[in-house]
Amino acid sequence: MRTLIVLLLGTLIGAAALGGVWATHQNGEDEQLEVRVSVERLQDGSVEIGLQQRGDDGEWGETKKPERRFLLPETEVGKLKYSSPVVFDLVTRAEFIATEYQNYLVEVGRLYGQYFVGRFHSDDDLESLAPVLCLVNPSEATLGALCDGIGETFPAGVDVIESDDYNAVADEVERRLLAGEISQILATSNHILETAVFARDHVLRNNPDLGWTWVHYWFEPIDPQLPAGDDLFCVISHGGQDFFWGQASDSAIIAGAALGINVRAQSFSQVSDQADAIRQCVEDGAVSIATTLVSPEDLAPAIAEAKAAGIPVMSFNSGVHAAADVGTSFHIGLDDRRAGEIAGQQFNREGTEGTILCVIHEANNIGLQERCDGLAATYANGEVETWSYEGRDAAEAVLERYAQGDIGAVMALSDSVGSAVLRAQWPDPEVPLATFGFNLGFAKWVEEGKIMFAIYDHPLVQTYLGVMGALLIERMRLDPVTLFNGMAMLIEPQIADAEQMHRVLSGLIPPEIKERYLTGSDSVEPDGSDSGDSGDDAGDGDN
Repeated sequence: MRTLIVLLLGTLIGAAALGGVWATHQNGEDEQLEVRVSVERLQDGSVEIGLQQRGDDGEWGETKKPERRFLLPETEVGKLKYSSPVVFDLVTRAEFIATEYQNYLVEVGRLYGQYFVGRFHSDDDLESLAPVLCLVNPSEATLGALCDGIGETFPAGVDVIESDDYNAVADEVERRLLAGEISQILATSNHILETAVFARDHVLRNNPDLGWTWVHYWFEPIDPQLPAGDDLFCVISHGGQDFFWGQASDSAIIAGAALGINVRAQSFSQVSDQADAIRQCVEDGAVSIATTLVSPEDLAPAIAEAKAAGIPVMSFNSGVHAAADVGTSFHIGLDDRRAGEIAGQQFNREGTEGTILCVIHEANNIGLQERCDGLAATYANGEVETWSYEGRDAAEAVLERYAQGDIGAVMALSDSVGSAVLRAQWPDPEVPLATFGFNLGFAKWVEEGKIMFAIYDHPLVQTYLGVMGALLIERMRLDPVTLFNGMAMLIEPQIADAEQMHRVLSGLIPPEIKERYLTGSDSVEPDGSDSGDSGDDAGDGDN
C-alpha cells in the first residue's frame, strides 16, 4: 500500500506569494537610492566624513567611513578634495526574491509543524513525540527553509538529511523507523519522495506491528528562483515587416523586461531562415525556445536538435494541430479554424452571396490554410476560393480577381493585406471586404462601413504568453513535454463589427471632449484625421 499526503499548499500559496514578491520588488525598483553624508569636526580641528544608506525599512544604516576621510585644518581654502570610495552592497532583484521566498518557506514550515501536531497527534503523546524527518535534495537546498519552520513549531523538533545518495537515505529511513525515531517524514523532491515511500512500505511489510508513519511531500514543480540574467530565451517567428509582427516583436521585448529575462525576438519571412535561427539559439546556449510552426515539416529537424540538446521548446501562433507531432511542450495561439468558422457565420448573417476569396499572404502557413478551411465549413451561400497572390502586389492581384465578376466578398487574413486592398480603392471602395487584425484605421473603417467586419488576431497576447510559456517550461522541475502532454491553449476569436468598433472609438475620446463637442444640437460623430492618411499610418506601420 502506497500512501502519502501531497502538500498542495505549496503550489497554491507559493504561486500567489511569489507573484506578489515579484510585483512588490518590481515596483520598488523605480524608487531612488537614498544616501546622506555625515560630517564631524574633531578636537584637532580636522573634519571627518562618512556615508549612510537608508534601508528598505526606512532606517538609516551603519555609517561607512572611507579610508581617506579627513579634511585637515591646514587644507587650502577653495581646493576640491576627494575621499576614497565607499562600497554599499545592494540587493539585486534575484537576491530579493530568493530572500523573500525563503522567508515565506519558513513561515509555511511553521504552519506545517502546527498542522502535524493537530492532525496526527493527541495532547497525551506530545511529550514522547519523535522528531519530523525532513529529507532535502541538495539541488533544491532552498526548500530546507521549510524544515527550519517546522522545527520552530513541532514540539519534538526536526532532523534534516540533505542528500541525493538515495540508497543511503533509504538506509537511514529504515533504521529510524525501526528505532521509533520518526513521527512524520517530509520530502522535498520526487526522487526523495519515492525513496521514502518505498523504504517506509518495506519496513511495514516486514514489521506489521509497527505504527504507521505518514510521508508528506512539498509539491513545487516550478523553480521559484529567477533565471540568471544572461540566460538566453529565444522567441522566433515567421512573417515579414508588417503591423502584426511589429506588434508581436514589441510584445516579446516588453514581456522579457517585465519578467526580468534576456529575450532574443526574431522574425523571418523564409522558413529556412527561421530554422537556422533555432539552430543558432541552440549554438548560443539558449535555455528555452518559443517558435511559431508556420511550416511544421521544415521546422521539425531544428526543433528536434534543440530538444536533443536539452533545450525545452514551446510553440505559439500558427501550427496548433502540428505541435504534438513536432514535439513542442505546449502551444499557445489563436484558434485559426474557429476564426474561419466565425467569419463564415458572419458573412451568412450579412447576406453575402457568391464566392468568397480567402487571401493567403504566406503560401506555406498552415494556420492561414486552417482559417480558409473554417470559412469554407460554415459559409452557406457559395464557394470559398483559397487564393495566394505570391510574388505580386496584393491589392492589384485582389482587384483583378474581383473584376472577373464572381466574387461576393474578400477575406483578408492580415491587416496589411486588408489595408492595401482598401487603400487601392480609396475613397469609395466597391469590394466587400473583411479582414483579420486590428488598428485604429480598421476601427474607423468598420464603423463607417468601408470594411464589413474584422477579427481580432491578438498579436500582443499571443507573443506575451509565448514569452511567459518559454520561461515556464525552462523553470519546470518536471519534464514539460511529459507533463503538458501536447496541451494547447487557444484564444477564442472575436468578431468586431460596426457597433463594436464604435464603442472602441468612443472609448478613446476623453470624457470632457465628449461633453464639449458631442452633446446637444451641435453633436457630430467624430471622424478623426484625414481618412487616407489615417489608413496609411495605421495599416502598414513598421511599429
